[in-house]
Amino acid sequence: MTASTETLHLIRALRRRDLVGLLLNAMMGAGMLAAPSKVFGLAGDWSFVILGISALILMPLILCFADLGSRFTATGGPYVYAGQVLPPTVAFSVGWLLWISQALSVATLSNLLVSYLAGFVPEISEGWPRLVLIAGLGVTLSTIVLTGIRRSAGASNTLVLLKVGFVLAFLVACVAFVQPDRLIVTDAPPPPATLTQAILIYLFAYSGFERGSVVAGESRDPKRDVPLALIGSVAAVTFAYAAVLLICVGVLAEPAATDRPLAEAGRQLFGSFGALAVSLGAGAVILGTILGILISMPRMLLAISEQGQLPAVLARVHERWRTPWIAILVSSGLSFGFAIFSDLIGALTFATATRLVAYILCCVALFRMTRRADAPQPQFRLPAAGPIALATAILFSGVLALGATKELPPLLAVLAIGLGLFGLTRWMAGRRAS
Repeated sequence: MTASTETLHLIRALRRRDLVGLLLNAMMGAGMLAAPSKVFGLAGDWSFVILGISALILMPLILCFADLGSRFTATGGPYVYAGQVLPPTVAFSVGWLLWISQALSVATLSNLLVSYLAGFVPEISEGWPRLVLIAGLGVTLSTIVLTGIRRSAGASNTLVLLKVGFVLAFLVACVAFVQPDRLIVTDAPPPPATLTQAILIYLFAYSGFERGSVVAGESRDPKRDVPLALIGSVAAVTFAYAAVLLICVGVLAEPAATDRPLAEAGRQLFGSFGALAVSLGAGAVILGTILGILISMPRMLLAISEQGQLPAVLARVHERWRTPWIAILVSSGLSFGFAIFSDLIGALTFATATRLVAYILCCVALFRMTRRADAPQPQFRLPAAGPIALATAILFSGVLALGATKELPPLLAVLAIGLGLFGLTRWMAGRRAS
């Protein structure tokens, strides 16, 4: 599969700091807000160890994606990587699963935002108020994404500044109240299955790092900027996760007793004002993540349709805004439709499982590229890239098998739907050609 020239109709306007903003918005999201309580509920005193293990497990995957990102300039990221050396159906599966996982993530985040706001206005948690809130959120954010990549990046950067400010303010305001004795590991280590489930929670929190490469077709210098933005943003996000975990575990007597540990820490320390301030910060965190998804998600559809694997209409670029406007409308419609008609808070593990499959296949693609002389050469060269990519694929296959076994049947069902559309698109194209 080769990159289509259709991506040239997109504007290469994204600077490195814009890519960093998109990546920070992707990874500083619901996982950062909810992970401390969920991980503590599973691993107790071992929560910091879990974060460290998760970061170590993620490191080779990030380096593999940095190597891959320095080889290509086209829109699509993981879909393009897989398509370079893997069969078309496998490449399609990567793109399709990532697209579906992002729709589920938007739905989950939208419902999470509703739950935060319902803490202050209970009436919006159900019925028409909830519907109007989610629909209004969808229309507003989709309009921003529709009307140009520069406007989208500007809004993303603004929300990133609010996120970073929120984390730093939260850390400064609360660090003096941390009780060091609560950070000491006294519990027995969790069993392997529980350990894997806890690690999956943080892997979900980090997931989304691939979105910087998905928008490579609109980056000014993607081969250089994508790897640097990826590595720098992961380091910054790890610090943010550690800071939030420090406050939640060090301040709250029972971190696992609430789904909103940051807001509870603010309430305990500073009363209702603290809870409100944290909830407003959490709102900015969630909005930024949803916006980042809505920027990258349609670009995946565009890349797939450019290769004739989905209807060509999805690759249309708006003449004025230079955005894939039909793909944006389809992606937003599916995402916020899920959010309105389903409570998908429980879809986090499924979304993570779909991403893990895509990540594994991308590592396999990198392994195969290192064995082919005609593969695109990297500007960021990972030493021993082949063995590292293969070992990473095996490692994450084990994580998937241990931590997301229950998600495999629905994952296969979603994949079957996608492959059905893939086959139908190819069949219709063949009929037109004849």
